[in-house]
Amino acid sequence: MSGAAGTRNTGPLGPRPEGAPGRVVMVVANQIDGDSRVQKSAQSMAEHGWEVHLVGLTTTKHQHYRQGDVEYHKIQVPKMNAPKSLRNRLSRLRYPLAYPSSLRANHRQTRIKVERIELEASRDEAGRGGRDGLLRVPRPARRLGRKVQRFWIGRRIDQTRARARSLEDDDRFLDRLSRRWWVMLLGDRVWRKLDFDAIRIEAALRPEIMRLEPDLVHAHDMIPVGLCARAVLAMRRKGSDVKFLYDAHEFVPGCDSLPANRLEGMTRYERRYMPYADAVVTVSGPLAELLQERHGLPRLPTVVLNAPLAADASRPDPGNVRATCGLDAETPLAVYSGWVAPERKIETIIEAARLIPELHVAFLTSRPNDPYFKSLVALGEEYGIDDRLHWLDYVAYADLPRYLSTADMGIHPMETGPINHEIALPNKFFEYSHARLPLVVSDVKTMAAEVRRLGNGEVFTSGDLGSLVAAIEKVLVDPDAYRVSYQDEALMAEYTWERQAVHYQRLYEELLGMTPTPLAERA
Repeated sequence: MSGAAGTRNTGPLGPRPEGAPGRVVMVVANQIDGDSRVQKSAQSMAEHGWEVHLVGLTTTKHQHYRQGDVEYHKIQVPKMNAPKSLRNRLSRLRYPLAYPSSLRANHRQTRIKVERIELEASRDEAGRGGRDGLLRVPRPARRLGRKVQRFWIGRRIDQTRARARSLEDDDRFLDRLSRRWWVMLLGDRVWRKLDFDAIRIEAALRPEIMRLEPDLVHAHDMIPVGLCARAVLAMRRKGSDVKFLYDAHEFVPGCDSLPANRLEGMTRYERRYMPYADAVVTVSGPLAELLQERHGLPRLPTVVLNAPLAADASRPDPGNVRATCGLDAETPLAVYSGWVAPERKIETIIEAARLIPELHVAFLTSRPNDPYFKSLVALGEEYGIDDRLHWLDYVAYADLPRYLSTADMGIHPMETGPINHEIALPNKFFEYSHARLPLVVSDVKTMAAEVRRLGNGEVFTSGDLGSLVAAIEKVLVDPDAYRVSYQDEALMAEYTWERQAVHYQRLYEELLGMTPTPLAERA
């Protein structure tokens, strides 16, 4: 470790005596609160004895606080004007009279209305007394001036609208041309031209990472990999022996729901900076193999599954989903918990519920203002089954399996095709399993194979409504038959976060050459 004799990494947080636990800085490019993997990672490593700081983002002012055994640092991202794209610049030439923004156009349109009111009022007030002062323009001249003003502003508004339509056009030829040009010039450094958010986030988080003077930087997901690598290189240049661990949550080239520029930028960003990591962790075996093959990694990434915490009887009773929905024990109840997005094909659950009398579905999510979420609610109303669909808020990740356990099944209809879907073993698989729920999942490769191996659910053909309905009905006939695999205590122990977190601990010890005393063993 770096630092003078008797201390390590003496810095703004104060000197640390020799023998103090290693300081770990985990970094994530979100607001932390909804990211259970990151929160569990931080708390687990703190319990193992490391001094853990979790750095993320906030939309308000900076926040520093302690939660559990972890120090949280939420940093506000600075406001910056995004660079103009080639398509945007050329549109200015094509529509030279357009206002810089639709907001400015709306303001000018309001100005026309104000001036029209003023002209009418002056006509009505003519000859009624009062003094006009020195500036007294004849009414005909004023009318002419207003006509010219309306014509000019009207043309500019027309061009503003035409320019907006051109920028929304699906023809992305200019974007593709610009992207290829910059890739040719910059290679993997092209991310700086293509992903403006990565630049802003680095500007926010880099100073905090360096202020904390870590012994280990643990980067969660694609955006932090580059900013953490660059911060680590800067600290090493100043004499620190800081280590770098990259936690790859997804296969970045497979994130095809991202805008094209960002996908290109993030793919090259990860490719450029992953080699700087001293170790790589990921979320499934297939993804580990894919990362090693694509990036030529000398060592297969360590797999840490997205498993839930083991049941903790000391936690307060969170209630249960069946009681929340006001249903008795005989009413069929399926659940879906987590993020809702078009690629998750949540509408197929609603379509299946329409065809299965008496089936209720509880959705645990939190996106009330999202257009897709609103479309799901509207679909239930259109089918006349909105009384059988229950839209519930998220439950704390530590309580989720217990809360879900009174349902009859858990459904995950993720569509086939995208590579990240095919190689995933998502949170829901483990959460439903720990709730002892039969699973109904689509035929995405990895998850379907695991369900078939364990016999804890049914697999349906993605996009085939009849197949989904048949799978749900089959589970409802005898749900207990699918719970047999959950009697394997060794399997259920392996599917806990406590067991998975051991892999982190071993890597930390290997990288830092030390074994801290767990919190539970300290005097």
